[in-house]
Amino acid sequence: MRFGILGPLRVTVDGCPVDPGSRKQQILLAALLSHANARVSFDALVEALWDDAPPRTARKNLQVYVSALRRLVGGEPGSAGPGPRISHQAGGYVLHAAAGELDALCFEQRARAGALGEALELWRGPALDGFRDVPLIGAAAQRLDRRHLGVFEDWVEAELAAGGGPAAIDRVTEVAQQHPLRERLRMLQMTALCRAGRRSEALAVYDELRQSLAHELGLPPSPALARFYRSLLCDQQPPAGPPPAPVRPRREAPPNLLPGDPPAFTGRVAAARHLTDALVRGGNRPAVVTGPLGAGKTALAVHVAHRLGERFPDGRLFVRLRGEDGRLRPLDDVLRQLLAAASPDGPPLPAPADPQWAWQLWLTGRRALVVVDDARRECEVRPLLPEAGESAVVVTARPGLIGLEGAHRVRLAPFAAEEAVDFLGRVIGRERVDADRESAARIVRAAGLLPLGVRLAADRLAFLRHVPLREYGARMAGSRALLDELCGDDLAVRARLADSIGDLPEAAHWAVPRLGRLTEPVFTLPQAAAVLGADPESAVRVLEHLLEASLLTVPNVEGLAHTVRYEMPALPFAYARELAARAADRVPVPNH
Repeated sequence: MRFGILGPLRVTVDGCPVDPGSRKQQILLAALLSHANARVSFDALVEALWDDAPPRTARKNLQVYVSALRRLVGGEPGSAGPGPRISHQAGGYVLHAAAGELDALCFEQRARAGALGEALELWRGPALDGFRDVPLIGAAAQRLDRRHLGVFEDWVEAELAAGGGPAAIDRVTEVAQQHPLRERLRMLQMTALCRAGRRSEALAVYDELRQSLAHELGLPPSPALARFYRSLLCDQQPPAGPPPAPVRPRREAPPNLLPGDPPAFTGRVAAARHLTDALVRGGNRPAVVTGPLGAGKTALAVHVAHRLGERFPDGRLFVRLRGEDGRLRPLDDVLRQLLAAASPDGPPLPAPADPQWAWQLWLTGRRALVVVDDARRECEVRPLLPEAGESAVVVTARPGLIGLEGAHRVRLAPFAAEEAVDFLGRVIGRERVDADRESAARIVRAAGLLPLGVRLAADRLAFLRHVPLREYGARMAGSRALLDELCGDDLAVRARLADSIGDLPEAAHWAVPRLGRLTEPVFTLPQAAAVLGADPESAVRVLEHLLEASLLTVPNVEGLAHTVRYEMPALPFAYARELAARAADRVPVPNH
C-alpha cells in the first residue's frame, strides 16, 4: 500500500487507487499521514474532525473511525518496524510509514540525498489539496509547501551552477509569480534571465520586487539583492555559480523587549543550563519549557534570555499568546506586535498584507531570540517559528506540545525544599527564616514547593510581619483553606486555576472536582477510578489528559498502571477540593 499527500490525498495498492472512505475518515487519514510516525493527540484529531462543535460522543466516534481506517490500511508498517499500521500511544494515535510507502517521506529522503529533481517529481499539486481548510492539516500542508519551495530553489541553484540557467527560466518564472516576495527565488530568476542575455527583464524583476516589498511589507530589498542589482546596472555579468543568499541588515541597537529579570529568581540551575545549551545550539529547533501552573516557566525563560544578549545580537523579543482574559490572541495581532517590537526606534511600518511572511522575512539572516509565552497548542506556535536562519524560540506551556517535532524540552518540577526555603528568605528576609527554618519548611511544603505558591505565601508573610512562621504554617495546614490563606480576596490566582482546566476535554474537566474528593493529592489508579466512577481503562485516559495539561505529575520511573502514584500539585488540588465542596453543597438533601 502506498500513500500520497504531495497533491490530493491518494491511496493505492499495487498502483491501483483505493477509495479512502467518507469525508471524516479521509480527514483522519490526512491528519495522521501529515504527521506520519509522530503521535497526534486525541484532542487534535477531535478538533480536526468536528472543529469547535464536537459531539458528546466524539471520543467513541473517533475510535470507530480509527477502527475503520485500520481495516482500510491494515498490514505491517514495512521497514518502519513491526506492529499495526496505526497504533495507540499515550493519548493519541501514530500512523507508521516508511519512505517507500509515503511520498512526503520519500521526498525528504531524496532531497537530503541531493536527488533534487527526483524529489520534485513526486509533487502532483498543492500538498493535501482539498483538506487545507482543516487547521491541523493546513498547517502541515504549509510546512510541506515551504519545504518544496526550498528544495526547488536548491534545484535552480544547482542548474545555474551546471550552466543550465536558460532552460530553467520558464519554470522559475512560474514559481516566482506564485511567491512574488521571496527574495532568494527572485534573485535566481534574475540570474537565469541575465545568463540568457535578457538583462532588461532581470532589471524589471528587481523593480517589481522593490515596489512590492515597499508596498506590502514596508521593507527595502536586502543588501545582497541591492548589490546584485547595482552590478547589473554597471553591465556586469552575474558570477558563475549560485547567487549570494539575501541577508537582512543588522540593527545598530538591537531590540530588547524582555520583561525585567525576576529579582528573586532562585535555583533552577540544571534547568537554566539545559535551556541555555538548547538555545545556543539552535538548529531551528524550538525549546519548550513545560510544567504545572506556578512552576516558574516564564521566569526561567526570561531569566535565561536576559543572559544571552551577546549570543543573539539582533534582539530579544517577548510576546504573550493570550490576553488578560486568558483568550488566545489573533495570530495577526501577535505577529504585528513582534514586527513592531523588532523595530522600536524606527518609523512605524505600514500594516503588512501578510504579517506571517513579513515576520519570516525579518528573521531571515538574523540571530534573534524570541520568548513565546503561554502556548496551549502546537498550531499556536508553528507560525512564529523561524523557517530558516539562526534565530531561536523558547516557548512556555503547561501542556507538553508533543506535536512540535524535534523540540528541546525542559520540564520544571517543584523546588527542592532548600530551594523553596531560600526563595522564601529572599522575599521576607533571611534572618526571619533562619530563626525558624522548620516552620519555613512546613510553609513551603504546604504551598506545594512551586514558585507561585511560595511567592504567594512570602507576600502574605511580608505583610503579616507580626505573625510568627509557626503560626502561619499551622494556618496553611488545611488544604481546604489554602487558597483563602494565600490569595485572600484576590481572584487572579483562582482565575488562572479556572483557566487551566477550562481548555480540558469534557471528561477531564469533569474529573477535576471528582479528584478533589480525595483526602490526599497523591493517589493511585484504583483510587482515581473509584472517585471517577470509571473502569481503569477509561480512568487512565482521563488521567493522561491531566498529565498532558500538567495538572498531574508522576514519578520518572516505569511501573504497572495500578502501581503508579499520581500527584496533583498543591494549588490545583486546593482548587479541586473547592470545586468538590461547591458541588456537594449544590446536591439537594432529600426530605424524610
